[in-house]
Amino acid sequence: MGFYDKWDEKPEQPAPNGAVPAIIRGDTTSYGRKALQDEIDILAATPEGGRNDQLNRSAFNVGQLVNAGHVGADEAYAALSQTARLIGLSATEIEATIRSAGSGATIKPRTVVPDPSQDTDATAVTILRIVDSTEPGDDSIGEWVRETFPRLDWKQLWDDEDEEEWILEPILPARRLVALYSAPKVGKSLLMLELAVAIALGASALGVTPDRARRVLYVDFENDPKGDVRERLKAMGYGPGDLDNLVYLSFPTLAALDSERGAQELMAAIATYECEVVVIDTLSRAVAGEENANDTWLDFYRHTGKKLKAAGVALVRLDHSGKDQLAGMRGGSAKSGDVDAVWRLSTVVPDQTYRLDCEANRMPIAEKTIVITRHTTPLLRHEVQAEGRKAAWDAKTAEVMAHLDAADVDPDAGRRICRAALKARGIRASDAVLNKAIDTRRAVVGVHVLKIEEDD
Repeated sequence: MGFYDKWDEKPEQPAPNGAVPAIIRGDTTSYGRKALQDEIDILAATPEGGRNDQLNRSAFNVGQLVNAGHVGADEAYAALSQTARLIGLSATEIEATIRSAGSGATIKPRTVVPDPSQDTDATAVTILRIVDSTEPGDDSIGEWVRETFPRLDWKQLWDDEDEEEWILEPILPARRLVALYSAPKVGKSLLMLELAVAIALGASALGVTPDRARRVLYVDFENDPKGDVRERLKAMGYGPGDLDNLVYLSFPTLAALDSERGAQELMAAIATYECEVVVIDTLSRAVAGEENANDTWLDFYRHTGKKLKAAGVALVRLDHSGKDQLAGMRGGSAKSGDVDAVWRLSTVVPDQTYRLDCEANRMPIAEKTIVITRHTTPLLRHEVQAEGRKAAWDAKTAEVMAHLDAADVDPDAGRRICRAALKARGIRASDAVLNKAIDTRRAVVGVHVLKIEEDD
């Protein structure tokens, strides 16, 4: 039996005060569901005397939705007719009006640019309003596209010589996504807690001092706040007065971050607490999908990772290795595809010496292996083994100086000029190494000038 064969059914009595029951359900797109409900709400609120005219307009609009595939015909027209009956229209006038207006709507079905199967309510509504209101020759859609999706300015990009900005070099660059993983019980949460406090305070960590303090959002699904977090912070010498810039969410009721709702909740927390850095400990506990399924990590990036990058928020996600500790992070191969760097923490001497190895990176990282020692007295802390780092830095500094000399760069030249000269020769160096090379060249020239003056 088709929809229009049901008109002999007994009309329902109007609902008191024009109330309309929940009658929208079934297989509709998110845009179609909202647009249909809007039409029903408008019809239900129409005062007596204009209800048939409004039914005609609503039936035409709903017909557009049906013909565009946003709602099913049976559901849409049943919802519309039931609302019309509830506000007092007769079955005869309802049938005639819906038949007429619905047929006319086939001439101009609604077309939505985004995929209607996706949750794009706001975008779909915006585009539909533009489409429905434009006249021939009107460039409203073009204006909307250029404003909403601005194209990359190639000249501006080429002219931008700003260096990579680091929050804590070489572990965490600004506005990027980083993964840090290890086998269980190695101490990645302990190390990350120390680094998070240092970033929040603008204090030195692993021999590097951030350029300024940044507020950190630490999302913890692993550690007990009293038995683990508080005791570790006390062992590091911190008290409540030191931690205002560290926003700590302990076992939060956050929706899965491989979903749109979870991403929106996280971004709301970031905006509310005004954070520039996010730590997720541990990532596998923050998603709903199967850990070994690539779709889980693709969804995580599509919903959460892209939003973080667009907002300029840096992310460190902690994770576990698989059974083979040298085979990378546990889970699908797509897990490491959306991050800008992957660091592995491993044990050299248990409870004493550890290694951080950068296994993958999209941006230049001058120091890819760091050997650290964990101290427990007088304060809990991690220190980079100075001998190994100093030897590596000295060798790299000597290399940079040699290239600057070969390029005939003035010893008084600043970092921007020196960086450009090195870039032209295909040489990369960290800010720390370049600064040391510049200072050393200036010092050498100063000594040379002083000797000449003394000889004269």
